[in-house]
Amino acid sequence: AARRRGQGPGSLPVFEQESSRKEKDVIFSYSNISRMVGGDMSLTAIYLGIMSVVVFFAASYSLWGRFETPDDVGHYPVVDPHECGSDAEKVLNVFEWSQKHGAYIHPNVTTGLFDLEGNKVRGLMAKGAIAQGEKVFLMPSNLLLNLAAVRSDPVMGKVYNETNAMHDGLGGLAVYLMRESMNKSSFWRPYICSLPSYVPLPIFFSEKKLERVKRQQLPEEQWRNLDNLMESRRDTIELKFTSIMPALFRKYPDMFPIRDFSYPRFAWACSIIMSRTWGKRFQDEVLRNKTGNLTTQVQTLVPAADMPNHLPEAFQARTLPSGSLFLIAHRNLTKGDQVYISYGPKCDAEFLAHYGFVPFNNTRVKCKHGFGFGNVTLEGGSMLTDDGKNTSMSADERVREWRIKWRAHFAKFYKMLNRASKEQQLQGGRWK
Repeated sequence: AARRRGQGPGSLPVFEQESSRKEKDVIFSYSNISRMVGGDMSLTAIYLGIMSVVVFFAASYSLWGRFETPDDVGHYPVVDPHECGSDAEKVLNVFEWSQKHGAYIHPNVTTGLFDLEGNKVRGLMAKGAIAQGEKVFLMPSNLLLNLAAVRSDPVMGKVYNETNAMHDGLGGLAVYLMRESMNKSSFWRPYICSLPSYVPLPIFFSEKKLERVKRQQLPEEQWRNLDNLMESRRDTIELKFTSIMPALFRKYPDMFPIRDFSYPRFAWACSIIMSRTWGKRFQDEVLRNKTGNLTTQVQTLVPAADMPNHLPEAFQARTLPSGSLFLIAHRNLTKGDQVYISYGPKCDAEFLAHYGFVPFNNTRVKCKHGFGFGNVTLEGGSMLTDDGKNTSMSADERVREWRIKWRAHFAKFYKMLNRASKEQQLQGGRWK
């Protein structure tokens, strides 16, 4: 069984460190972000692409800001979570809801608790015989939660069509997930109730905890891989937030109050999506203009399919031509056996960065080389090789400098947003 950490309360990042640097030294000024809000994401994409492949020495600079418990709004946006039921009830409610809307779930599949190194972890369990190769579940395309669901929503579809920044597989879906979480009558309510209130991803760890986890769970040669993946993910969350949310705050202040659509909540939604999605091809005019491709692979949440624990030799979920996603049993199962899925071959650093845990049964897979960009030449002629290693220290220094400036700018932006939220409440919901 995959090692799953507890999903109890945890802290999300609140970055409030100020920088003594002058405003002219900040690469991303507020006017830059305002231009990105208008739909120009090219600069963001360039910087994000570069940062994703550059080796980052986390120990050299303290870029984390201050980690603390979120404000009284909290990071968990699900309305009336006490009405969702117990953990077991949440799973069974998802089964019942999904079957009502066309899903197939094997009649001998239920939920159960399993022993793992002295701890209890929840997973899917066989309550009777399931033959090897039998379908465990099949989720139809109408139960796949991605940009297609956002576009077809009677309310959010208008926002999606009128806001270019929403045409983003991660950011657009995160906004929709937050909004539906606060909607007690949402079609997705049974599934949203089953989502954890906290995903223990390393980007939310304090420096002390991160160092301890790295030493305990990762071989030393993968520490740098984790740093790269982790920093890239934090960059992504911050950049998505600053490129999407201000546009929505200004255009739709009644639909998107700043207090309700806070950065901690956005980070929660992104952590859910990052840790439990599949990729699915999606056709969209705005994305086609951005990428030049007829279809784009976007993040997709799949109810029930994200519940089994990981086993390397189990099967991955597969997709039918109709768009439905299904899983078959990897061996003959009897009553009490755990139903597994494979999350795919990943090294320990990838598991920790993506899911917040390292499976004790993970095979010793080597980390992938680089992040899909091949050899990259940075300004000044320094070269990044396809394994993410830099032949010149100057590139590392430039990226560290970029991150220091960006973190300082984001802290100021976040402080301004908190001030605007208070003003909005005083002005009856308007942000002026």
